[in-house]
Amino acid sequence: MSRVHRHALSKSEAKEVSSRIGREFKLERALDHKAKWEVLQLSRDLAVYVVDELPVAIEVEGRLIPSLRAVSERIIVLPKVVVDMGAVKHIANGADVMAPGVTRIEGDFDRGDIVAVVDERYGKPLCVGSALASREDVEKAERGKVVENIHHVGDKIWVKLKEVGLV
Repeated sequence: MSRVHRHALSKSEAKEVSSRIGREFKLERALDHKAKWEVLQLSRDLAVYVVDELPVAIEVEGRLIPSLRAVSERIIVLPKVVVDMGAVKHIANGADVMAPGVTRIEGDFDRGDIVAVVDERYGKPLCVGSALASREDVEKAERGKVVENIHHVGDKIWVKLKEVGLV
C-alpha cells in the first residue's frame, strides 16, 4: 500500500453503499446516506468507506467487512466469538483464532460469515474475521483454527487510517 486516494462519494453512490452495508450486516443505527460519505482507496482492490470521519466498512476484493471502529462503536452488530485473555496478544498481532482460546459465542453464524472476536474481560473487539466453521462446529471444536483474522488493530489498514487521522 502506498498513497491513499481520498474522495467524496456522490449522494447516489452513498445511497448505494449504505444500502449494501445495511443488506449485508445488522445495523444498530441507520447509516445516513445524506451524511458526508468518503472513500479511501488504499490500493486497487482495497477501499475504506467513511461516514462523517468514521470508517464504517472496508471493501477487500469486492467483499465488505465492517471496520473495527464500526463494531466497537456498535454501528454494525456482528455475532461474537469471545476468547480468553491468553489469546488476546496473539489475535491483536494478527493470529487466527484457535478453538482452545474460545470461551463462549454470542449470536449465530455459518461458515464464511463475518464475526467479531472480543476479549472475555472487557468485551473489547480485537479483530473482525471470517468464521471457518458454523457456530455449532466452533462450540464442539477442541483444536484448530475457527476464525480467520481479517482486520485487527495495527494491521496495514489500521495504520493507513491512523495516518489520515481516522483512528
